[in-house]
Amino acid sequence: MSPSRLSPEERDRFSWQLARLLYRTTRLFGLTGTAVAAVCVSMPDAMALPNAVSCLALLAALAATQLLMTHRPHTLWLILAFSIGLCTIAAIYMPAGGQLNMATGSAIAAIGAWGIGSMATILVSSWGQLICLGLGFASTVAYLLVLSIGTNPRTGLLFAFVLAGWVISTLFGTWLRSSFPRVMRRISSIGRAHNVERRASETEAQRHRDARLLHDTVLATLTLLAHSGVGVPAAALRSQAQSDGLLLKRLRLGETPQPRQSGEYTLTNTAELALGGTLEALRGRFGSMGLDIDWHGSGQIGLPGKKLEAFILALSECLENVRRHSGVNEAHVTLSDDGEVVRGVVTDAGSGFDPATVPHGKLGFADSVVARVRDSGGSVRVFSAPSAGTTVVLEMPK
Repeated sequence: MSPSRLSPEERDRFSWQLARLLYRTTRLFGLTGTAVAAVCVSMPDAMALPNAVSCLALLAALAATQLLMTHRPHTLWLILAFSIGLCTIAAIYMPAGGQLNMATGSAIAAIGAWGIGSMATILVSSWGQLICLGLGFASTVAYLLVLSIGTNPRTGLLFAFVLAGWVISTLFGTWLRSSFPRVMRRISSIGRAHNVERRASETEAQRHRDARLLHDTVLATLTLLAHSGVGVPAAALRSQAQSDGLLLKRLRLGETPQPRQSGEYTLTNTAELALGGTLEALRGRFGSMGLDIDWHGSGQIGLPGKKLEAFILALSECLENVRRHSGVNEAHVTLSDDGEVVRGVVTDAGSGFDPATVPHGKLGFADSVVARVRDSGGSVRVFSAPSAGTTVVLEMPK
């Protein structure tokens, strides 16, 4: 896959990251060469003090221009940095009459190879830039040749250093430009794989929530019908069946019903839930099926929307388990809110069970109560034993 086949967002990110890396590399190379030249010029007996001061001023101007050139890219900054670099070379060369010592020769080599040669790193993106790169290198070599006419033969080493600096910068910029697309393609493929995995996880979570919904509502109604609805008024059965049928139809059409539960009660989005509203509807619903509920404790539940929904659905499933499995027709629900945690306690004096015998992963109490509350950051504790009743404690932090 070539960069041209990436999405517009990926291409923009690719171009921006590549340009940033190229300009940072150019700045690093350029400032390193300028700093080395400044150290060489400042060495004792390298050159006369007035000349050294003027050279240091030019090197400071070169460093400032390099920073501007790489922070705010513009052709004028590129030309200005190149011109200041050549002027600095002349300011070192001419006072010495071409007779360079180790310090001045090293300073000129650092400027020619890296101070201005580092520009080759960013001039590899197009044919026009490559032409500018060639002209810049030829101008630098020609400039040094003119300055070195009649000087000692050791300047050949200087030309070798300058040539090496330009070649290394060019090759490094070319390597970055050729390898960066592969890196970006790999990053993009990882990002796409992550998105696919995330969507698959969201789909699986949605299917899991729908399975909980079916278990909490339709399957409970079918179980009731299978037991001939003993003790349940016919009108309540018809109303529940109609509600479950509508819920199944909406699920089949791909909708997400709100509230996510059949029956008479409706989940509220308010911050606080009164006993006289939703919870009273729960009492009426289960009362029509033969289970009496006694409410105790606080009349308010201060939970945000999703946590409130999970808490109410888990509480409803606990009551459904009491109705279906306990063998008694009365349950006690105690609610409390200490400002940090909302707590619900469902108690019955029925047949009880051994929590360790509940199969792992089975839809029912383990999924519709425990997993639902834990998914919202809460916890569930169960206290039960055969023939000793059951107490379930739901805790949901705010």
